Amino acid sequence: MAELPDFDALRSTHLGLVGIISMGDMGSGIARLLVAHGYAVLTNVSDRSEDTQSRARDSGAILLPSDEPLVQHADLILSIVPPAEAYPTAKRILLASVDDREKRGKRGWYYADLNALSPSTLVSLSSLFNPLPHVNLIDGSILGGPPAFVDGEWTRPVIPTSGPVSLSGVLPGLGEVLREKYISSDLGRASGLKMVFASLSKGYAAVALQAVTTARQLGVLPELLESVAEVQGEQAAKRLERAVTGLAPKAGRWVREMEEIGLTHRENGGWGGEHGIFEAAARIYSTVAHETVLGREKIGKRERGTTVEGVAGAVAEGLGKRTGKGE
Repeated sequence: MAELPDFDALRSTHLGLVGIISMGDMGSGIARLLVAHGYAVLTNVSDRSEDTQSRARDSGAILLPSDEPLVQHADLILSIVPPAEAYPTAKRILLASVDDREKRGKRGWYYADLNALSPSTLVSLSSLFNPLPHVNLIDGSILGGPPAFVDGEWTRPVIPTSGPVSLSGVLPGLGEVLREKYISSDLGRASGLKMVFASLSKGYAAVALQAVTTARQLGVLPELLESVAEVQGEQAAKRLERAVTGLAPKAGRWVREMEEIGLTHRENGGWGGEHGIFEAAARIYSTVAHETVLGREKIGKRERGTTVEGVAGAVAEGLGKRTGKGE
């Protein structure tokens, strides 16, 4: 087993110890942001791919061999995983914390779920924390792309939170660094905001994908792109391009997110099942992820689908194989 760091020394030289699960594009971006602002970041990626481990090391995070030292020493753990993994991840971390109370003394710790969950799913997840009163759940969400250091300053997403405790109350300056927006003491409010926000962005991407794919099959894709720029303006054209070309590496994760959004609109918005546009969007993203070559794309290692025309062509290929009308 790898040698553990001196946690007391880390605590004496940093503003706090923050655990992050997992080290995808967003998680590693937040890790870099926190390290740059004086926090020590801990993570366990021992069972993950070499790409993930390399991304974690590059972010400045301290790699631990298991969940136990992560749970025992972190002041706060940020869960940043695909929505389908949110519940099992919380369960896994809490299982590792069952006997950590004596080791910590009276000091409790915090778990911020920053995943794309419906309010009811978040409330269901919160029941896992009931037997462990020394672990405090923060309901959170992430609006925007990963943090990045550009031209001498950080660009950062906004992180709405809700529940009895805010990130600002956990560690000094943390809320400001993470652009926290505390909106309510009620669990589920931050998750709900994420759902309706993502309705506009990722819901639009599904519509845009269908539009450009069908335009290609009709032979009018160049004219569609020109018309968007001429009629709606260059900003609309750029938004269309970003939405279509950016979805390929994320389509698999977005399937469950669309389902969570649909659940939110049914349960909290009063929209019945006959209005299930986000369930349809989930099927669109599932098609991209599982029936086209775009499903093999990874952030930072793009090969296909880097242009609108490329995405439309790849999706058309996949649809053609399904119907037997491939090119």
